[in-house]
Amino acid sequence: MERVSLFSNEFSESWLQKLIHENASLLPISEIESGFANAISMGREIKTKSGYIDNLLISPDGYITIVETKLWRNPQARREVVGQILDYAKELSKWTFSDLDISLKRYDQTSEGVVAKVRRHPGCEDIEEHTLIDNINKNLRRGRILLLIVGDGIRESVEEMVEYLSQTPQLHFTLALVELQVYRLGDSIDSLLIIPQVVTRTREITRAVVRVEGDYSTGLTLDIDSDLGTEPETLHRRSSGRTTLSAQDYFEQLLQNTNSYTVDFVKKVITDSQQIGLTVEWNASSFGLQFPDPAGSGLRISIMTFDKKGQIMLGYAEKQIEALNIPSNINYSFCAETAVMFTGLAPNPLKLGSWNRRISISELIPSYDLFMERLEVYLNEISDSQTTPD
Repeated sequence: MERVSLFSNEFSESWLQKLIHENASLLPISEIESGFANAISMGREIKTKSGYIDNLLISPDGYITIVETKLWRNPQARREVVGQILDYAKELSKWTFSDLDISLKRYDQTSEGVVAKVRRHPGCEDIEEHTLIDNINKNLRRGRILLLIVGDGIRESVEEMVEYLSQTPQLHFTLALVELQVYRLGDSIDSLLIIPQVVTRTREITRAVVRVEGDYSTGLTLDIDSDLGTEPETLHRRSSGRTTLSAQDYFEQLLQNTNSYTVDFVKKVITDSQQIGLTVEWNASSFGLQFPDPAGSGLRISIMTFDKKGQIMLGYAEKQIEALNIPSNINYSFCAETAVMFTGLAPNPLKLGSWNRRISISELIPSYDLFMERLEVYLNEISDSQTTPD
């Protein structure tokens, strides 16, 4: 297997665009902003007043990603590309869903717009049109857009780009640099292995000055001075409980599916959970409460998951409990003793340590104090089991 440089004339930015258009899942979007994951390619070279967007993608929940491909043959382009993709994002933030829909129909020269393109994607056939349109309009209006610069040789340009960004006012954009490492398998010209890697990302903030520290072997650290204060953020590590774009999206979607009282209650659950030592892991459409191994192994035990529709699932911790050599009866007892707090709930006989169904957040509210008391006992039992006797 041989590493192939994309600098050669064998490859071009058009080749990169086509690759991304036909293989959108190649982009490591879930590592950057999980709320934008499962993005569906809408088209290439989409026309705007600021120029042509190389690749435009939209997730089933209406979150927009724009991609600028770059092979860095021209060193001057390293700085220009950042300003270019920011201009595209600023232009899109002036659009409405109708503007975007018309632009994509012109691209294809067909009557198929955004909704039809999304519904053609497997698993998205039943997407509600009005919800998708509302979400796209909202994200365009707020400038909530993920910007990806994708290519080869990006690694050497990180410091220049971050320096440029430190002088550039940000809206609500998140920008990430993705390096594509290409390897040729055997002697075949067309047999390629492509490995995407996130080189760096900016945090979504209003204004920022970003300083880069560290190196690639130990991990880069960004010190971010902003309206939000100074916060060190180590790349490739997700801070537990950190308010991310996914957190904002989650609460907005939860409000659509429930009510403001439920949203406030869930925020209280998060605060209370963090106070007793749990961490929060944000996903595309849910968040999980997890308990870090007290022995310091780095493993985290799944406690429960709250989805955007207001449903709660006890977190399948059996394998984690087993891996940490924690007595399984601790987990089973917690499951059984919390199940009896809710009508019609019982341990799942096929999946020990989990409930036989999900419960709604509204079911948890009346039994919340009792549940949290039992949860604290459960966490103490886990901690005691991991304490090594003197």
